Amino acid sequence: MATVRWARADEADQVLDFYTRMIDGMRGTEFDVCWEHDVHPTRAFLRASTEAGEVLVVEAPGTGADGPRFAAALVLDAECDPGYDQVRWQVDAAPDEVLVIHVLATLPQFHGRGYARQLLEGAIAAAREAGAKALRLDTFTTNGRAQGLYESCGFANCGVYEDFYPHLGRGGVLYEFAL
Repeated sequence: MATVRWARADEADQVLDFYTRMIDGMRGTEFDVCWEHDVHPTRAFLRASTEAGEVLVVEAPGTGADGPRFAAALVLDAECDPGYDQVRWQVDAAPDEVLVIHVLATLPQFHGRGYARQLLEGAIAAAREAGAKALRLDTFTTNGRAQGLYESCGFANCGVYEDFYPHLGRGGVLYEFAL
C-alpha cells in the first residue's frame, strides 16, 4: 500500500529527482504537462517548498537503495497563480483562508493506480487541518483526465479561462474544493 506523507526537508534532492523524471517521462506523450526543467517548476521553488514542509508525496510500496521512491507529488501552499483573481470562486474566502495545489503529478509508470486520488485526498485533509475555507487548483483545458479526477474528488469547476497560460498559448480550467 502506498503512503501519503509530507516530504522531509532532507528529501529535497529526491523531490527534484521526482519532477525531473516526471517531466522527462511525460514529454511528447498525451499527458505532456509542458513543464520545462528549472523553468516550471524551478529547482529553487521545489527546494524551498520541500524545506518549508509544503510538498506532499505518495511513497510507492518498497524502498529503493537511494531512499523512498515517490510515485506522485504536489506542492500545497497559499500562493495563488496569476489569474486567480479573474475567477468567480464559489467560496468567499480571504487570501489567507485559501490553500492552492501546484505541480500535481504522477510518474507515468504509476498511472492508473489511484495515487493521484490518494494525493488529492491527503491535500484535502491537510487543508482542513490547516483551517482553510477552500482548496484551489488549475489545469489545462486539454487535460480531461485530470479534470475528471478533480470532479470525482468533489472539486467544483469554476470556469474556463482562455489564454490562462499565455506563455504556452493555452486555456485553463480552475477548480475549487469547499472545506
